Amino acid sequence: LSRPSSSYIHTFTCAVHSKSVTNMLSPCAWEDLGEEPSKQLFRYLPLWTIWECRCASHSWKRLGRGSSMMEELWIGGLDGAQRSAAWKSLLLDGLPDSASRGPQASYERLCETPSSYDATISRDVGRTLPREDLFRDTGGKGQRSLFRLLRAIAVHFWDVGYVQSLNFVVATVIGVSPDDEALVFSCVQALLFRHSLVDFYRPCFPKLGLTLWQFDRIVEGFLPKVHTAL
Repeated sequence: LSRPSSSYIHTFTCAVHSKSVTNMLSPCAWEDLGEEPSKQLFRYLPLWTIWECRCASHSWKRLGRGSSMMEELWIGGLDGAQRSAAWKSLLLDGLPDSASRGPQASYERLCETPSSYDATISRDVGRTLPREDLFRDTGGKGQRSLFRLLRAIAVHFWDVGYVQSLNFVVATVIGVSPDDEALVFSCVQALLFRHSLVDFYRPCFPKLGLTLWQFDRIVEGFLPKVHTAL
């Protein structure tokens, strides 16, 4: 594919600098770009700008759903705001807006509600990723966030409560968006229920046995000598 025309590049350079892509061009203008120019521009725009494009245009929304989105993320790399935006897109795309005051207020209420798991959570918080700067300090920002989030999960999902290793899942998501606990809570919910991670933590761990059996079959099929030795 050839590079986009200079007029497109100029328009989008101005848009990126102003951080207001959708305000500069109407949805009709996005649709008029057509598929080929859209694919070309897709390669020159940062992730947060692509997100705005997808919100403004049905054709861009379709373009972003394919493997090209994943390829661009791998090629361009993810850092800072791009990394957080990518996680939010992959986990929450298509769900109700997680940034509204409703979920925020709900999370604030949950994290302040005492839980029967508080003592266990407190013990595990200090043992979670202790070499990471964010979680290194006892009682520091990372550990406080981790405790509040794990407590909120235990209170809200009472049938799951708190199970060891949930602390590492939540801590990983905190590392992506350390300044937005409500967003982390929404992302963890999506991991647990939209991607069925919760079945690793329910009573009797229903998905754990199945996953171990599947892994055993994979090792048996591809590494028979290793399987025999194990």
